[in-house]
Amino acid sequence: MAKSKSPVRLTPQILQDLKRNGYQYVLVKGYTPDRRSDYIQLTNFTLVPVRELPEGPGEKEIYAPIDSEIIEEWANSSDPSLTAWIDHLPTKS
Repeated sequence: MAKSKSPVRLTPQILQDLKRNGYQYVLVKGYTPDRRSDYIQLTNFTLVPVRELPEGPGEKEIYAPIDSEIIEEWANSSDPSLTAWIDHLPTKS
């Protein structure tokens, strides 16, 4: 599978596709408007889907199970001040 070149907005359909493709978790990355990492205020952030969590203790950072209620809420959110993006979205080859 090829990966996307830029993040795409999280939608219920994309969330279902990730689950169907075996992704179990998302790593949560917060960003400021200039794309610097920022975990203080999560209003515009990127989720990196992974099938397994990284092994190293310092590599997990912030993560959530892909089937968690909060991920579902983010996918269904119509609030323009809260935007979740999926990075490295797998595409069908």
